[in-house]
Amino acid sequence: MHGLRNWDYLLKGTSIPILVYTNHTNLRYYCDPRKIGPRVVGYLPEREQYNMLLEYKLGATNQADGLSCQEDHDDGSNPDNNNVTVWLDSYFCEEHTRIRVIDWDSLEDNLDQKVKRAQYTQQAVLKKWSNAHGLTLLDGTHWHHGNVLVVVEDNDLRRGVTSLFHDQLTAGHPGISKTLQLLLPYYWWPNMKTFVTAYIRGCTTCQMTKVNTHPLHPPLSLITPVENARPFETIAMDFITKLLLSGDYNMILTITNTDCSKASIFLPCKET
Repeated sequence: MHGLRNWDYLLKGTSIPILVYTNHTNLRYYCDPRKIGPRVVGYLPEREQYNMLLEYKLGATNQADGLSCQEDHDDGSNPDNNNVTVWLDSYFCEEHTRIRVIDWDSLEDNLDQKVKRAQYTQQAVLKKWSNAHGLTLLDGTHWHHGNVLVVVEDNDLRRGVTSLFHDQLTAGHPGISKTLQLLLPYYWWPNMKTFVTAYIRGCTTCQMTKVNTHPLHPPLSLITPVENARPFETIAMDFITKLLLSGDYNMILTITNTDCSKASIFLPCKET
């Protein structure tokens, strides 16, 4: 695939099949239906753009790359070939990269007790909430609407409550509205929606898997013609980059007359 990409501007969509010699005999196994990994699956749409035929040749008779066939080529047995940590923990913010190991069974059993114990240390705050939100005090514990446990101002405790209804395998990382719907029958605190929204928007799993249903589309800046414009009075310029070296040049500057004749001028340039 790397070789095809290197010459894709010559090889894509050809009417004559491209004969590709390979010493990778495992490619023969893909002639039959079989289960394949995500990396191979990613190659399939790209492979369809090439009209090619594969021919297997034994590596000894297919000296396509002399450097990789050297006798002294590193086979990985060198003791200096050790694992290397590229990005150390010191490069990352601790608050955002800390892994929270949660014992779900213990959390479910003890979460209510933790919430109740946390209420004992914040009686002054709970008293203010009682006047504003009509909380109920039963056996020393504050409840919202009589049966919903109140969570005090403790971010770690609130994250633990939210993760129980969002991160657990049976929850399946629901959205903001669904997570709130699951939480409200059991726990409550002021500005609960704001906290849950921030938690879900910072969830790594959700960011990697959920589809963005509101993508941002940049506005189009149309070049409108000017009445009775003279040749090359209004022009548009752009670069064609990443070209193969031709002489001393590897880039083209295009200058197009946008109003009068649509004529274009192409100037060879150097990308440096």
